[in-house]
Amino acid sequence: MAFPRPIHRWLWPAVIVVLLCTAGAGWWFRHDRIKPISAEQSLPRLNIAELLAGHSADWRVARLKENPAVMVIEFPGLAEQGAAMNRIAALLEKADAPRDRVLDDRSLAALIARAGDNAQTFYQGHDYTDAGLAHFFGLAEAQAVKLNAQELRLLRVLSAAGLMATGRRAPSEAADPSPQALITFTATQADDPATPIDEGVDAVRRSSVLRHEASHGRFYTRPVYRKHCIHLWRDQLTERQRENIRGFLAGIGYDRRNEELMLNEAQAFLMNTADSRAFNAAAVGMTEPELAEVRNRFWQTLPAEVAEGAHARP
Repeated sequence: MAFPRPIHRWLWPAVIVVLLCTAGAGWWFRHDRIKPISAEQSLPRLNIAELLAGHSADWRVARLKENPAVMVIEFPGLAEQGAAMNRIAALLEKADAPRDRVLDDRSLAALIARAGDNAQTFYQGHDYTDAGLAHFFGLAEAQAVKLNAQELRLLRVLSAAGLMATGRRAPSEAADPSPQALITFTATQADDPATPIDEGVDAVRRSSVLRHEASHGRFYTRPVYRKHCIHLWRDQLTERQRENIRGFLAGIGYDRRNEELMLNEAQAFLMNTADSRAFNAAAVGMTEPELAEVRNRFWQTLPAEVAEGAHARP
């Protein structure tokens, strides 16, 4: 799930020529006409430390070394990330957005404004499964929603890397035995003093966002970790704690009716969000010792993931 602004919130891939088919004044995209290339050959593998150590003035695309099923895009700033990703976030997880249609530009701008955000601060990072991404682009095509240049570029990058190769399917489908995921974060940037909203991304926030999103990628693609997160939500947390977490998540715009979204965000915030400006014990009605106990129990009881090539902590 995307990582929102919670408080009033290099590499290119191998060059591929992709033709976008146009018809009159309209536009059409067909990811099934784009021949995927081997992600193993086309993208570098970078670990979390390497991703945080680098930066680029353009999109930086890689596979996560700790978990190659996860593709990572670092955007040069929140504005470009928002242009590429906000419409997807609205469809897949925003509480006040429809689940069955893609918003046009005007409706998306209105949704962002109602949240008290701007296009930069709507989300600080994003995470989606390959199925969810295919669902978004399939709906957009079916509805003839005009996508912007960054969204169309994203489609080309995903198709070239093989994340769209399975075709369109509903985000809940589990037919693919080898799911993939996309996560995004941004370079650091200064706040814009001309706006009342904080667009700043410092090193602490950037690191926290990346680790938060990487945990979502792990949830989507590592069955042992996913099962353990479900156990945390259902068996380790009390109903009071779950309800407090639901309230916190709903307060920053997540759809509380989606139980999988709730438990996935719970693991990411509780276990993998170090920036106290984004998350702290008080935000979910816990004391610091209570949160520490929940975290220790989660990590100490996580089964070995050696066969899946994952580390215990992100």
